[in-house]
Amino acid sequence: MRTEADRWLGALFHGWVEVLTLLLMLSVVLALIGWAWNRGFRPADRGPLVPATLLIPAFGLVLLLRQVEGDASAWVIAGGLVVGGLLSRGLEPRSLILPVLLIAALLGTGLVLSALLLATVVVLVLLLSPRSR
Repeated sequence: MRTEADRWLGALFHGWVEVLTLLLMLSVVLALIGWAWNRGFRPADRGPLVPATLLIPAFGLVLLLRQVEGDASAWVIAGGLVVGGLLSRGLEPRSLILPVLLIAALLGTGLVLSALLLATVVVLVLLLSPRSR
């Protein structure tokens, strides 16, 4: 039988492992995408490996989708993509916000293998595409 302290500690740490795991998965995917994006630039032109301007909205979408259940998740994903499209005008790298938000939406809904497949496709496209600058 569990003691009172075990019950309180279990309630305190409930869900933190899942949130940290989702943050770690999203950070690894963003690191791979950032590496593939930066590989064609000179060292002076390269950006950060994991841009905070991509990580913060994507992780916010993941957390929001973990809380929403039912049919409202489609509206949250659509709203997140609209906001991502509006943010892409001011963020750098410009073309990465929508794929990153799609990966975050898949992670937030629990479709981890689909998110892995989409991340693989994005990395391969970035590796095979020539740099414009």
